[in-house]
Amino acid sequence: MIVDSTVLISLAKLGKIEWVNNCIIPDKVSKEITNEPAKSALLTIKFKERIPSEKSKKKSLNILGDKIETGDSDIIALLIESPSSVIDTDDKRLRNVCRALGGKVTGTLGLLINSVKKQIISKDVALELVNKLNKIGFRMSLELYKAVKKKIEKI
Repeated sequence: MIVDSTVLISLAKLGKIEWVNNCIIPDKVSKEITNEPAKSALLTIKFKERIPSEKSKKKSLNILGDKIETGDSDIIALLIESPSSVIDTDDKRLRNVCRALGGKVTGTLGLLINSVKKQIISKDVALELVNKLNKIGFRMSLELYKAVKKKIEKI
């Protein structure tokens, strides 16, 4: 799993950074994590920091139409190098590009739902975390909020 800063920041705020233990974090993504609690939380998990090849970076910038390398461009570059990777991001643009490239995509809410399915957390805890995300300003529409709650309740 290749993880973006959006998910790392959200999970750190929830106190659930361990959900991405043993993941891959692009070098530029880890450098984007400058605020607490995510900065300290990142130190508590095991992950592989990866730098994509120059060839993949160029392709990624071309696909995105960007001129400057960012965490997003590094994620696309790593997806190009490893097309079977799961990309873990809450960034809408990045999710859409990854899907267009045939990538599998999840995000904070997907990890939360999966944690209930795997019985890592209870449904009640998951619903509390969804409410906490909503209170801390996590971007989700009312429809998505209701859909996630319904999905958790059906597990």
